Amino acid sequence: MKKIMLIQIFLVFLIFSGLSAQDKINEEEVKSALTKIFDLSKEQNYAEAAKLLLYSRNEVRSFNFSDKSEAKRAKRLVKKIKAYLDLSDSYEYESLTLGTMQKLESADLKVNFKSGDQELTISFLFVKHANKLLLAHFK
Repeated sequence: MKKIMLIQIFLVFLIFSGLSAQDKINEEEVKSALTKIFDLSKEQNYAEAAKLLLYSRNEVRSFNFSDKSEAKRAKRLVKKIKAYLDLSDSYEYESLTLGTMQKLESADLKVNFKSGDQELTISFLFVKHANKLLLAHFK
């Protein structure tokens, strides 16, 4: 009886730890999301890129490209990202820091853009909302 109870407790623990691990952001997921944003930026596909950018004025969601003012802001952000890519010969992912932002899981990925002898490190902050990574900001 005691063994059965211990096994049940162990199984419950495994189930809950497995469920919480699914919500955690992993490095490959962040790199993949940023690579997709980079690709869409190079293609100047603003509408698709806007779906991967965080709009958080009064609600947490992605940009609505149908709204003129939101489309303008999203386009400006995508153009800035494209400028980093256009001005650099290459880039490499450096470090990832996990945390929380506005009670959401977050990940800060540092990217080193290289152009000749010059290097510029930009930090891209993602949040996980509705099981999707959205780029919150970069600097």
